[in-house]
Amino acid sequence: MTIRKITYSAHNRFHNLEKTVEHWVRIATLFLRLTFMFFVVSPCYSNESVGNFAVYLFNEKDYLRAIGEYQRMSFFSNNSDSVDFYQFRIAECYRKRNDFDKAKNIYDELILKGVRDSELEKLLIISSSICSINRGALEYVRITLKDLEKRDGSSDSTHYLIGVSYLKERKWKEAEEEFDKITSSALKERAFQMLREISAQHFKSPKVALLLSTFIPGAGQIYASKPLQGIISFSLNLSLGYLTYKAVREDRRMDALLIVYFGLQRFYFGNLEQARKYPIEHNQRIIDRIVIE
Repeated sequence: MTIRKITYSAHNRFHNLEKTVEHWVRIATLFLRLTFMFFVVSPCYSNESVGNFAVYLFNEKDYLRAIGEYQRMSFFSNNSDSVDFYQFRIAECYRKRNDFDKAKNIYDELILKGVRDSELEKLLIISSSICSINRGALEYVRITLKDLEKRDGSSDSTHYLIGVSYLKERKWKEAEEEFDKITSSALKERAFQMLREISAQHFKSPKVALLLSTFIPGAGQIYASKPLQGIISFSLNLSLGYLTYKAVREDRRMDALLIVYFGLQRFYFGNLEQARKYPIEHNQRIIDRIVIE
């Protein structure tokens, strides 16, 4: 009986060991297959089929997956020029996602590093300028693009972007002059259409709003398309005036002085600050509609 138990136990242990070894052999085989596919097969596809797939994803506006494909191609590529191009395409994906900070960082890194392809360098400068315009660095864009024009000659792209930078500053004449230099009829029409739409918007003057609220508290806010804030400001200042008048009439001069002092600080001057601020915000919302993809 004891011998049978020992034999059975030994057989059972051997069987378990055999299963364990078989299990680890399968894992090792799977690992080797995956390694082979990752390091040998993947590079074979990265140049053409993966590249076409990345372009397909980009055209389908699936930018996150396109970024992954371009990153994989960049990792496997041994050609520095190809890596630069893949990095450019990654930045383009970020730009299309309106992530202008990430896109511009990649563009600028490539520009500072230096690329051998002059056409790619020009594309980098143009794309970086687009990001700068969308971020509001308008003067910097004009300096950069005019330097590019001096080096490589003017182009429709530079005229268009410089014009848009003027447009965002509401310099209609300068924008029109730049747009007029565009040779492409389609791009020129689009540029002038943008100019007409933006210049036709109802921009508000902070000076006018401030003047209105100086004499009629709340009037500047209403002028700046903030009617509720204007009504509240008018009501508060009217109440302040009434309380001051009542205190003076009842010969409570100290109360009147305190009401005027604290009331002016809090409500009247606050009304003036709002009148100055709201038109600027209103105008900025209109300008922010200009986004170049």
